[in-house]
Amino acid sequence: MQNTDRQRLLHLSDSNGVVSCFEHQRLSREDFAHAADFEYLIEQELPCFSIEVKRGQLSLVISHYLAKIILPSGLTLEILPKISLDEASNAKSNSLKSQPELAKRQADIVHARQWVTVMLEDISTDNLAKQITALNLAAKADFSIPSYPNIPFQLASTSLSLDKPWYEGLLATIREALQQAAMILPNRYQTQVNNQPKAQGKINLAAQLKNNWHRPHYLYTEQAVFETDQVLAQFLATAWQQLQKLSSQPTLNETSFDQKLPSSLQGVMALPPQSWAPTYQQLRNNAAIWRSQFGVLQAQTVTQAIEWGWWLLTQGGAGESIYSTDNPSAAELPIAALMINMNHAFERWVLGKLQNWVAQNLANSQLIIQPSFDWLYLKPTASNLDPNIKVIQKLIPDACIVTKDGAISHVLDIKYKALSQANQVSGADWQQLYSYKQHLKCQNAWLIYPKAKNFTQRLDVYDNFNENRHSNQEGNVLKGVTQMSVIPFDPQQGLLLI
Repeated sequence: MQNTDRQRLLHLSDSNGVVSCFEHQRLSREDFAHAADFEYLIEQELPCFSIEVKRGQLSLVISHYLAKIILPSGLTLEILPKISLDEASNAKSNSLKSQPELAKRQADIVHARQWVTVMLEDISTDNLAKQITALNLAAKADFSIPSYPNIPFQLASTSLSLDKPWYEGLLATIREALQQAAMILPNRYQTQVNNQPKAQGKINLAAQLKNNWHRPHYLYTEQAVFETDQVLAQFLATAWQQLQKLSSQPTLNETSFDQKLPSSLQGVMALPPQSWAPTYQQLRNNAAIWRSQFGVLQAQTVTQAIEWGWWLLTQGGAGESIYSTDNPSAAELPIAALMINMNHAFERWVLGKLQNWVAQNLANSQLIIQPSFDWLYLKPTASNLDPNIKVIQKLIPDACIVTKDGAISHVLDIKYKALSQANQVSGADWQQLYSYKQHLKCQNAWLIYPKAKNFTQRLDVYDNFNENRHSNQEGNVLKGVTQMSVIPFDPQQGLLLI
């Protein structure tokens, strides 16, 4: 593609001001319609970019992330996966191939948005015990790891149009969760103590004699005051501000933060960044207190809002930016960015499909996610006679399939990598899988990759080199020979091609 065409594609935004690009793409200052946007991304050092210097010029290389980033110019940068573009392009009609480059690019964007939305929707209903670490934006090391809520089924865009960014439904879901929690904020009676000439409430005689014996005109009184849980209200209000920064409105002001906000949060002061982690821990530690005021469903609603709020506040880097906003408190929030690690998201998606496959095809077997096995031990020495064996390395495959007898029948490793064809699996990936297989003494070991143009069917390999064959070829395989397989996963259909 000519340089002018490349820049024209990168400068292109839709009617909503969304500029879309793909992972692995390299962006330089010249690729941005507004130079300040590029400088802003360099300054923030977001995890979805790596910064490189080429010929003395800074550039941003997009990593394996889904992302929505609000830029200082008011435009929205959308990052989409590239892993299945070749396969999607191969499925297009010949008529599309003859269309201009802009039309092909728009078709790629639509394809990527479609399967990403399906992926997130499937993740929301898989009921896996595994936390959604795919949604860990870039939590700071000193922040405690949140227990991410399952994404509700309504995650898919509420719009009937297929050409909508994948994050629209996600933001709508988070907004709804915060609104519902704010409407049912727990309230309780708290004792308010007064010591002044004017009585307010009941006189505490013991406290009166102790504190006011020298000034009898003062009255030590107590009264029960019905108050909203201010800690929770402040936490939700702070999360709401970050959510508003991620909205489609490019400008921030006082009224926009209160848009559609329930009255219980209006006027509530946002928390300073240094209070976010302690407040989150306080809410979790005191959960039994405020949950006692609710039914089961209401308690779940508030809990989910707290987790979504914490998730929002662990996104991006906190601290003031050189780009000021109209709202001083908003400048202390993380930058307006929503990022999902695609390595984690793809793994979670495939695990959900594997769980269904095991239930349908392997009776009485169970999928175990990320089991841990002791592997390497420290050899005792003459000077170290500690009877306790010290494990220095564990094996943690992505998943294992266990039979009803407790035997491991399959060990599985999931890779979010593009393969041009099945026989180009890296030696490191084969060796990792072989280590799993040998240590666990199981018959089947699978590597799962996204489907590609020339990788559309399963490939089986065996310890005996002469027995290497494709699964659709005829031939007898010796019983007891350990098998390793490379299996494609079709993102367009959300289907394992086993």
